[in-house]
Amino acid sequence: MRVIKKYLNALVAGPVRSGSADRPVSSPAGSERADALLVSIITPTYNQAQFIGQCIESVLGQTHQRIEHIIYDACSTDGTETVLQSYVADPRITYRREADLGQANAINKGLAAAKGDIVCWLNSDDYFFDRDVLKKVCAVFAANGKTDVVAGDGYSANPDGTLIDPIVIADAARISHKATCIADNFLQPSTFWRKNELRLDERLYYVLDWKFFLDLYLTGRSFQYLPEYLAVYRLHDSGKTIQDSAARKREVCEMLEFAGAGTMIRAWALMIYRLYGFSEALRLPIIKKLARSINIAMWYATKGRIFSC
Repeated sequence: MRVIKKYLNALVAGPVRSGSADRPVSSPAGSERADALLVSIITPTYNQAQFIGQCIESVLGQTHQRIEHIIYDACSTDGTETVLQSYVADPRITYRREADLGQANAINKGLAAAKGDIVCWLNSDDYFFDRDVLKKVCAVFAANGKTDVVAGDGYSANPDGTLIDPIVIADAARISHKATCIADNFLQPSTFWRKNELRLDERLYYVLDWKFFLDLYLTGRSFQYLPEYLAVYRLHDSGKTIQDSAARKREVCEMLEFAGAGTMIRAWALMIYRLYGFSEALRLPIIKKLARSINIAMWYATKGRIFSC
């Protein structure tokens, strides 16, 4: 687990900005009223009864009042339905318990059902950083009518929800189209967008959010970085990133190809994928550990230009 945390910090978090976690954000006047914006939060879940309560509480506790929380439960068997019974009476909650074709399919159903002006998805093992997250985000959208996407920072957390380290974009250039063609620098639960017709690619299991962000760029959407802590990304053994599998590295290769990344980074990602595949096929974890180490070294050596995210 410690190696994975270091890996995430090197490849995802970027440099850590100094300052308090309680950083205020101004709310400049704009053409829209921030408090009038309806925000749709979509939460797909499956067998995460131990986490989903904190996720829901972080949504319902927002100081921004106009919200709808759409929860799709893929027929969990661990008591999730029992947890939800404490919340379904709240008119802001829409709970659907039905089979789906995977996480992307559940989120797409939520995107189709969403009535909000602003949309995001918050996985059931994640939660909003504080009570003012949606207030801050809506203030940015209201003040900037041409902004289509707002992306912010966050924190990683232990399985029990206690904070570990900041996950900080730090530089708005890290969420440019050019940067997104070689890596997903977004913190997905800290990213919000105006409702649109785009949907997730349901063929993907690991990098569905990366593909979605690329599609936003390719359809001409404009992005704005909000230097605030907006969400908490929980690290636990069943999380997709923590699993750090060859299957994920294969999807990374596919996404680099889709994005038109350079030959060197595509070749490097392919090599890392093959090392992961050998490690899993031969049941030799040392190969994967070596692959992680050389990948991080390459990231530092090339200042983030060549690596496999």
